[in-house]
Amino acid sequence: MRNAPPVLLIVVWLATSFTPALRFAGETFAGDWAQVLGPNRDGKAVGETIVPWTAPPKIRWRVPCGAGYAGVAVTNGKVLLWHRQDEYELLDCLSTEDGHQLWQAKFPAVYRGGVEPDLGPRCVPVVSGEHVFVYGAAGDLSAVSIPDGTTLWTRQLRTDYAADDGYFGAGSSPIVIEKTLIVPVGGSDNAGLVAVNTSDGQTRWTAVDQEAAYSSPVKIEISGQTRIIAALRLQTVMIDPESGEVLSEIDFGKRGPTVIAATPLIEHEKMLLTAAYGVGCRMLDMSSKPPKNLWSSSDVISSQYATPVHIGDWLYAITGREDFGTGELLCVRWSDGKVTWRQPKFGTAHLIGAGDRVLSQLISGRLELFAADASKFRSLAETELPAGIYRALPALSEGTLFCRRSTSSSTGELIAIDLK
Repeated sequence: MRNAPPVLLIVVWLATSFTPALRFAGETFAGDWAQVLGPNRDGKAVGETIVPWTAPPKIRWRVPCGAGYAGVAVTNGKVLLWHRQDEYELLDCLSTEDGHQLWQAKFPAVYRGGVEPDLGPRCVPVVSGEHVFVYGAAGDLSAVSIPDGTTLWTRQLRTDYAADDGYFGAGSSPIVIEKTLIVPVGGSDNAGLVAVNTSDGQTRWTAVDQEAAYSSPVKIEISGQTRIIAALRLQTVMIDPESGEVLSEIDFGKRGPTVIAATPLIEHEKMLLTAAYGVGCRMLDMSSKPPKNLWSSSDVISSQYATPVHIGDWLYAITGREDFGTGELLCVRWSDGKVTWRQPKFGTAHLIGAGDRVLSQLISGRLELFAADASKFRSLAETELPAGIYRALPALSEGTLFCRRSTSSSTGELIAIDLK
């Protein structure tokens, strides 16, 4: 794993496409973006409307930050920014209104890097009620009180379970189910997944003999039962979150210098998996025993790290590899994988669905709004953001877009953009 070629460096930020504090994880508020990929972990902004702009959207505030590719979480008027400065990983709680700091929690940063110069955390904070959980680049998991920034507990999970740092350190965000926090650790002795109590961090169970990937676990309902889907290094599993019992196993991945990074996309009992490096995509019916393959392809959606957005009967997705310059936007029918249009040379981008529109934040720093139209690509508005690299996932909350840019391997900035 440590001998990864440079072409894989870009997947370090896909850990930013991770994870979790879904509505079932605890109380949330209208407009919250309490996990990566939004309220339901599918890249869709619930109740948000983006009106095409005719002049560049206003930047309301800008706050300097350190290293890392973790996107922010937003809850109840607070922005939670997880980053690294010098020898500390920092969790900053900022006001959504003006960006001023409400409190800061500080943790020793012990990650020393792999094949990427950026040493910051990769995982989006996970909000559950009045607690936020942060997972550092070295696999240290901490619980922090949102009202005052008090650290409640810390576990060195990757150390405890002898997990390898892989290419880029820990990059898969945990998921909260009621009072259980499930973490893709990739540890030895059947500790690929580790479940801990949200109250004190003590281990509840361990499961799966697999290395962690850079994809994050998601929730699925099967016959009225809550299950967890976790895409790991070479295998995707469905587990019972209460006991850790493995209910289904799906081979998905490829040995060698490859990475699984896009988050599984769930719609009812159906699941879409996608990866680059010759892996491709698969649509499965998870209610079948074993899961039934509905369609698959090696050349429809091969996403290096960007998770597709599902709107209506259609998927809007980025396929290709950023390091090869092959990022392409396309529209694909959910039911059978039929491609209805392609936008070549679009570039690699993170996508947010808002009603019948899709907002794309390109890694290069361009924002482009386009119609969720299955018949053709229709650009509605675009603008250039301040110069930098935008690998962290954006968050959209109450008409404000939070974008994090990197200006070097150790410095960056969080930008609040008014899209109302």
